[in-house]
Amino acid sequence: MKLFTRKEMQSMEGAGEKAGVSLGEMMDRAGSALARAALEAWGAPNAAVLLCGRGNNGGDGFVCARELARMGVSCTVVLLHGEPGTELAKGAFARLPGTVRVLGPGGEAGAAISGAGLIVDCVYGFGFRGELDGISAEYLGLANGARGHKLAADLPSGTECDSGRACEGAFRADITAAFTGLKPAHVSYPAKGFCGEVRVCQVGVPGELAGAAETMGEAAGPELLSPLLGPADVQVNKGSRGRLLMVCGSWGMAGACIMAARAALRCGVGLLDIVCNERVYPIIAGAVPEAVFTVTDSMDGGEKLSRSMRAATACVLGCGLGDGQDELIGRVFKECTVPMVIDADGLNYCARTGFDLRMLEAPHVITPHPGEASRLLGCSIAQVQSGRIPAAFRLSELTGGTALLKGAATVTASPEGRFAVNPTGNPGMAKGGSGDVLAGIIGAFLSQGAGCFEAAAGGAYLHGLAGDRCRDRFSERGMLPTDLEGMLTEIIKDFERR
Repeated sequence: MKLFTRKEMQSMEGAGEKAGVSLGEMMDRAGSALARAALEAWGAPNAAVLLCGRGNNGGDGFVCARELARMGVSCTVVLLHGEPGTELAKGAFARLPGTVRVLGPGGEAGAAISGAGLIVDCVYGFGFRGELDGISAEYLGLANGARGHKLAADLPSGTECDSGRACEGAFRADITAAFTGLKPAHVSYPAKGFCGEVRVCQVGVPGELAGAAETMGEAAGPELLSPLLGPADVQVNKGSRGRLLMVCGSWGMAGACIMAARAALRCGVGLLDIVCNERVYPIIAGAVPEAVFTVTDSMDGGEKLSRSMRAATACVLGCGLGDGQDELIGRVFKECTVPMVIDADGLNYCARTGFDLRMLEAPHVITPHPGEASRLLGCSIAQVQSGRIPAAFRLSELTGGTALLKGAATVTASPEGRFAVNPTGNPGMAKGGSGDVLAGIIGAFLSQGAGCFEAAAGGAYLHGLAGDRCRDRFSERGMLPTDLEGMLTEIIKDFERR
């Protein structure tokens, strides 16, 4: 599903105007949609308070108040920043019926908020960036602490449309009425946590325009899996299903390699070649008998490793590789020319040594969790998590490849500006080993010819779907990363049946 950024929404509104729908009509429809959303969700409230800013978002609130008042609801409009400042908002304000009470900030407004059955946030729209002013923070805080149902117009005030950032004091909605389409903030944390249930409301932009609009962002969906899990040619053989090289696993962390390997095999890779030393070979070979092995004495691999890299169609580097493997990692970075997934200790090597991934000949996907991302970016984990979409783009720019920032609502970003936010997955996946499974999935898709962005975004969606099935079967607390393998099989079987 498409995600509309601030600029894309402005272009969409302009296209709607050219198609004959004025901005005034869009405001009327947006305000009416707000009123309908409230009534459909909670019925007519005893009293409604609409917190309105000076811009067109405030105008949406004036229309909403007018519609609610026509239905007999006692409405109070609170002008947080004074009289409306745009011509459209002024027109909507002038059409408020006399039964609607209009207040400025003060004790009377605070009392109205405390006693309202419905509070509608129309302070800021998709153009908001930065921090809330003092008045907004104060009254949105009062609203957040009140008992009434809370409805946000398009986006909760204090959340940023494009970044998904939420500043201190942002409005906490029970329902957000998203106008025309979803925005990045509706699906990406932390802003997603302030939106409550998101309901898309059409406000007059012709559907064909929205359908044809090109966006750089998307909420990942099953359409990403169709090209990755399509039917195989009847004459396919193991050599044409991709040859994946895994440089993963070490003494004490062989399980990471095993989980990544088995996930890759379940996703259809034809040949799996695992690089390991003699010490861990018996452990991994016993768990992954389908693989072939490049067994080395010292893990530098010599010519054997070079041959394996030349034969591969993709590579996964880093899962459970451990410390002390700098020579091996450096050699892979120098010689590998096929698409590569760089995870865990491969990323730690870059953060520790300052190796510039933009120097790689190979197309690549990096898969950091927030801690690894913070080390790569030289910032705190809190800074990464405060704006996950921009953090993913910074990682992509820093490394010159596709960046997949793991966590709730995983974000995939490409150097070309594309991004996808993943809606699948759950807290039960927050266990060591889940990321190794994801690396194996992405590696399998790369080995079979998928592009870096498609393999990463589609792989994250599939990985989260498997996690959700594990939660349903084993519980969020009791599910294990090793359970994901069986769920991958079920999901892929479902796609094949279609």
